[in-house]
Amino acid sequence: MNRLLIVLLTMVSFILLYPGVTMDIYSVEITTRVEASIIPDPVTVTVYQQTRSILSTVRELWTSADYLVSFLILTFSIIVPVTKGSMLLASIFVTKATVKKWLVLIVDLIGKWSMADVFVVAVLLAFLATRDQVQPALFTAPIPLIGPVEIQMETHLTSTLGPGFYFFLGYCLFSVLWTQILKRRGFAA
Repeated sequence: MNRLLIVLLTMVSFILLYPGVTMDIYSVEITTRVEASIIPDPVTVTVYQQTRSILSTVRELWTSADYLVSFLILTFSIIVPVTKGSMLLASIFVTKATVKKWLVLIVDLIGKWSMADVFVVAVLLAFLATRDQVQPALFTAPIPLIGPVEIQMETHLTSTLGPGFYFFLGYCLFSVLWTQILKRRGFAA
């Protein structure tokens, strides 16, 4: 297999990985719509809104003292893919057969421990579990000097996947496919 082609296709995986970890991977918004007999028009208020990338999630978890989870996401979503790609590129230019064999063996071993695909599936499942939920509530509240007022509230939870999710998914699929192609061509051990 041509060295230039291997370098270019390995660089494609890096090109997919970078926006995958820096761009928004998901956003969540919770709004509440309130209707009451004493207000003329319904009122909608945004109660909570959050947008995160993989990198900002790592930072936020570290800041909130969730060190283990932060470290695991950083390791399996950023450090392992960068290390794997870098070692693969290094193995292309190494001329010593034993060094090349060790580099490729380590890349293969790292690939088996890579949790990037599991992370993507976890984000997708979390997205599907929280997508477009509505919690209605109807109650009557006694208001002094007015009397009982019927209040209807609907809380909407909406989650959307951001472009970072699709880049990261693309990286995961491309990386797995690319590693398998290299193995079949006899490049990897």
